[in-house]
Amino acid sequence: MPSRAHAPFVRSQARGFSLVELMVAMALSLLLLVGVVAVFMSSRSSYEATDKLSRIQESGRFAIDEMARDVRSAGYVGCARAPTYLSTSLNSNNTLLWNFLEGAVRGFQFVSASTWSPVLDTLIVPSPSDGSDVLALRIPKRDSTPLRLQADMGSGTDTLTVPNTTAAGLAQGDIALAYSCEAQSFFYVTAFAGGVISHAATPGVVPGNANDSVNYAFRTNAEVIPVETVIYYVRQSSAAQAGIGPADATSLWRKVGTAAAEELVEGVQQMQLQFGLDTNGDAVVDNYVAADAVTDWSQVYSVSIALLVRSLEEYDTDRDVRTYQLLNVPVPAAGDRRLRAVFTTTANIRNRVPVN
Repeated sequence: MPSRAHAPFVRSQARGFSLVELMVAMALSLLLLVGVVAVFMSSRSSYEATDKLSRIQESGRFAIDEMARDVRSAGYVGCARAPTYLSTSLNSNNTLLWNFLEGAVRGFQFVSASTWSPVLDTLIVPSPSDGSDVLALRIPKRDSTPLRLQADMGSGTDTLTVPNTTAAGLAQGDIALAYSCEAQSFFYVTAFAGGVISHAATPGVVPGNANDSVNYAFRTNAEVIPVETVIYYVRQSSAAQAGIGPADATSLWRKVGTAAAEELVEGVQQMQLQFGLDTNGDAVVDNYVAADAVTDWSQVYSVSIALLVRSLEEYDTDRDVRTYQLLNVPVPAAGDRRLRAVFTTTANIRNRVPVN
């Protein structure tokens, strides 16, 4: 049993920390905590910036790819030379959606508040955003394939006999193009069953057919493919229209034929276009101009597209004070806290063939 003489020594060895030691320890712990928080905040900031930039990159690439794909397929003719005979049976064939004889592409240059040149049919393209151009393309229906005629037509009023399949994408109510190297004809499909395409007159139907003839007697091995007009433009996002989020939020929209416009990509702030013209008939682009400088759309062989895409949410504390250049159009600094990037591409109209 320990003696009493050893008790003071035991008590002295069991002492706790002094107040000074505790304060030093707390100070060191606080410094370490501040360092950890600083590293965490820096990592979080880097992650958020990288995440927003990756979303912008993904949105911009997708939008550019979709538009370029349609530009490349615009103006399908099915032959390496221009046909000598062009016709349309469609009603309202002078409006933007049905004017297939006008050519593969049509652009509209923003001029001033709610004004575009050439004049834009706002009943067809609802409420585009000021500052952005509008692009209309006449293309084969996506995922469709040509159907080859199985018999000669005796006259333009005859039905067209093709393989009995729906896999080609053609259906009643489509606009179709019948073509060979001699002729092209656009018409409205009033029925398609058993491999027989009908094109009866449908007065009062838009587009419909003005008469029951495709205006040319196509021969065996001529082809038929469904076609449509696709319009790209920038307007207020669906979320902003519903009162969710900022009112100035915009998106890239796509309208196909008479279908309701679909919101394709959120965050697209502005779109600018230029058109490559062949002015001397050698099938080589000589210069690029805005839509209001194009006098003959058959001379357009390529389209340059520039998109300004912004993040959906504001970020950090730094304000965007940069001026962005979209082709030949400067976009002033927004002064907000969103990230932005410019995406530019030039797509050739692969189906364009010299007229002569």
